[in-house]
Amino acid sequence: MDYFESKLLQNIKRRLFDELTDTLQQNSGYRDKVKAYHKFPYKERPMMGVVIKNVSASRQRLSSDDYATTMLSHVALANAETKEGRILKWVWEDEVHLTGYQKNEDVSSQLSGDTSFGTNRVFRLSRKSIVAGPFNTKIADNFAQVDVTVNGNRVFPEFIDGKKGIVILEQAPALGSTVLISYYYNNLTPPGRYYMEVVSKTQYVIDPLYVVKDEEVIIKTTGTETTAQLENHDLLPGFDVLYTKRYAYSNKTFLANGVDYTVNATGLITFINHLPVGVTLYANYRWIGQELGPFDFPTEDYQYVNNVLPGVVLAFSSEKIIGDKNIIIVYPTREVSSKVYSGHWNMSVEIDVFVRDTQQLPELTDHIINDMWSRKRLALINEGITMESIDSAGESEEVYDENTGDMYYHNSVPMTLITEWKRFVPYLTEIMDFTMDINLRQPTKEYVVTKDGRILETKLVPYNKPYEVKYPEPGYVGYS
Repeated sequence: MDYFESKLLQNIKRRLFDELTDTLQQNSGYRDKVKAYHKFPYKERPMMGVVIKNVSASRQRLSSDDYATTMLSHVALANAETKEGRILKWVWEDEVHLTGYQKNEDVSSQLSGDTSFGTNRVFRLSRKSIVAGPFNTKIADNFAQVDVTVNGNRVFPEFIDGKKGIVILEQAPALGSTVLISYYYNNLTPPGRYYMEVVSKTQYVIDPLYVVKDEEVIIKTTGTETTAQLENHDLLPGFDVLYTKRYAYSNKTFLANGVDYTVNATGLITFINHLPVGVTLYANYRWIGQELGPFDFPTEDYQYVNNVLPGVVLAFSSEKIIGDKNIIIVYPTREVSSKVYSGHWNMSVEIDVFVRDTQQLPELTDHIINDMWSRKRLALINEGITMESIDSAGESEEVYDENTGDMYYHNSVPMTLITEWKRFVPYLTEIMDFTMDINLRQPTKEYVVTKDGRILETKLVPYNKPYEVKYPEPGYVGYS
């Protein structure tokens, strides 16, 4: 299974058509008179126009096997079982919107004490988690990663808990002070799997299956707890993991489901055995979220959308098969998401400029060449389209009306480009946790379904016996 993204004939012609149309709109004399066309698709030929006629390409190899790199990303794309998976071409991080910036959040309402002596130096922010900086989803853990001012004077925090969104100051400001905190926060959609399904020729829905890791259930145990509640409900059974740690860097002590505790779909944990005293209880689990959508497909094929899942860019294909599915995997940290194979295309494009007036021909040709080379060239480079040359190859004539002798006047504008292609082969890994017990998992005929009865994926259950690791036996290997 792989995914292909190429700036070849169809995409290049569409992209050049858009740019030529915009170039013509930049001149008031041509704005309402001249249009760009795809290789003479009209029944009645207009008096003036620009046509993308011929596009050809030759492959330029960058390596023997076309391997370019391994991609680290927060997102990856997968196919659903028994589905074609043709909705999306690929998914990318939306780097610009991966993090957000909160400027001067006023937390003065959390002050306590009196005007001469403050008693609170712990402040909770409205957004979490706090991250290390722009385009960086690493949890903040350094005092320099937030900006705190008290009455206009900058102060440095003593401690930051980026995951919980807590900032602790060295001294508690007095009541009546103005405390402002600026920080970057994680804007990525919650980690998990997002099942995109086509429900009509114009709309699709997304069913999320969220993954929660290291949720603090009980901060410090007393040993007398009988129940506890997870933050979310509609749990996916069989994927819950509970463990305890005495200190932040202690080893994990795992609890056994059915032996030490039970948990139901609402997230209610019932303890069978007493918990140790003075430890923190953590949980890993998956839960089924509410359906997102329906969303409308883009009006044009091969369009990019970044307003459906925050921090994720969806690149749509032209194929919309009702019932088809893709799975968008979102990781909490950047993971190895795919191998990338890449190469270049050397392309030649011929643009035909035609008019009925010989005086307008050089003027229109000059406008197109100058605007495409000076204004469009650098913008296209950022998209992986490098314009190497654009020239005027020469004028020609064509009979418009044999009876009257009227003529069409042409100017050929050849253009050479270097574009790129990419092929993504995903690594579909998803590690929930590490334990000392290794168990095989096998697919069953049971399925995970939403409240609306939509099937998400095959459920996995462990084998009855642990996986046996076989080590080499001592001695010499015999050869026949």
